[in-house]
Amino acid sequence: MSEKLEPADRRTKLAVRFSVAIAALLLIAASVTASRDPFPVDAVLTTAGWADESTCSECHVEADTYPETGHAQTLRLASDAKSIQTLTGLTKQALPNEEAFEIEIDSNSEVHAITEREGITRRIRIDWCFGSGAHAHTWTSTMDDLLGNTDEVEFRWTWFHHTDRFARTPGQPEHVGDTHYGAFGLFFDGAKSVSCFSCHSSYLPAENSSIDFHGMVSSINCQRCHGPQQAHVAAGGEGVIDDWMATDRIDAVHRCGQCHRNADEQEPDEIRTDNLDIVRFQPVGLLQSPCFIESEMSCTTCHDPHKSLAAQDSKGIWQCVQCHDPQQPQHTTCGAGNRDDCLRCHMPAVPMNPNIRFTDHWIRVRDDIQETK
Repeated sequence: MSEKLEPADRRTKLAVRFSVAIAALLLIAASVTASRDPFPVDAVLTTAGWADESTCSECHVEADTYPETGHAQTLRLASDAKSIQTLTGLTKQALPNEEAFEIEIDSNSEVHAITEREGITRRIRIDWCFGSGAHAHTWTSTMDDLLGNTDEVEFRWTWFHHTDRFARTPGQPEHVGDTHYGAFGLFFDGAKSVSCFSCHSSYLPAENSSIDFHGMVSSINCQRCHGPQQAHVAAGGEGVIDDWMATDRIDAVHRCGQCHRNADEQEPDEIRTDNLDIVRFQPVGLLQSPCFIESEMSCTTCHDPHKSLAAQDSKGIWQCVQCHDPQQPQHTTCGAGNRDDCLRCHMPAVPMNPNIRFTDHWIRVRDDIQETK
């Protein structure tokens, strides 16, 4: 004979069963999250053997100009003065669909975005500013979920350098979401969040999808590319530095592609000249280029990573004439007769949307796209 349960007993047993079910689901979710490898292992260095970055400039003049590069400024706190100055401009611009945000800096220097819609006021802390500003600044908020993963909300509005205005962050929906976080932007889970920060930092202490921001080294420094140099400094400059100039050029491009994307991260049918979505992934196009395939060029043939773009000569004139010199009869020269602007036809700046454009690194003979001013 089955035991007759009183209502309170039934509720207790149901609660126990519900708790067990929830615990099981959490364990399953935790195991799935723990099994993810959201970013390349070699994309995040260990700090073991790291030297004080300030010592680099004692011997290497490149370290004096490197802080002005985009790589050195690709991630900063939202409370940084440059970030606040730019972000507060959002309040002075009329946004579509009657969206409006207030930006508030509290007594602890924390930055908050506030919005009111349909009588509901929502507030979110803004933690990080992504991007050097050469193309754009995008802000994010981070928070820990119940499993300890570092989730992220990407702010709906990005400041674009080309137009000096705010516009919707690429990938954001046209209309705001109905949830608290949806009012501010897209929600990213821990794996996506770690992927974002791993390309904008030199060291990212992350266990599974949980980030230790106190130990993170933001932006890209010397040792992110050259490796730990404590032994090199201790030896008074002796010893071998991981020299990219001596690296196989394919490997060198793939190293840049850890963050700028590699061709093997794209579906084969995505790699085609009419797919403008891959223009912003420079290594993808470069590896398809006849100029790359038939020469010894690499990323550093044109770009000096230790100088800002404004300070380096990367416009493709002296580099191009090494193989296309009109004074050399054995060279293939420009059929259009141009001698001073190779990029305009062969590597134009392609608009991804009205607010941002990227130089197409798929070098080729073309007349389909002209650079926009």
